Amino acid sequence: MDMKKMQRMSIIWGCFLVLLVALLTGFGFLYKSKSSDYKKLEEELVNRAKKYVDARFLYPEENKAVKITYEEMKEHGFIEELKKDDQTCDGYVIVKSNGTVFEYKGYVSCPKYTTKDYEK
Repeated sequence: MDMKKMQRMSIIWGCFLVLLVALLTGFGFLYKSKSSDYKKLEEELVNRAKKYVDARFLYPEENKAVKITYEEMKEHGFIEELKKDDQTCDGYVIVKSNGTVFEYKGYVSCPKYTTKDYEK
């Protein structure tokens, strides 16, 4: 009789673990699909910042960084608005120099999403 109870418990725990993994995977895909629009917004901000830095020659010195804000780019006509659906967002781009290569990292802050490590 104890062997049958152990089999049932094993089956119950196995089903529980499969259900848990499926649930967490589903949440992961859901989060990824919702955040992909915001990632596109970050990319758009970076593309505009590249044009802005090129036009204004704002390249940082070696091993330094420059912060380009959304408001700054808007004032100079490089971007009109930073919106996702009806949400008005704010953001900036950090431009770093690593020798001969410039790295651009976009950060956005919207009512329903904020990029990791975003600082006001």
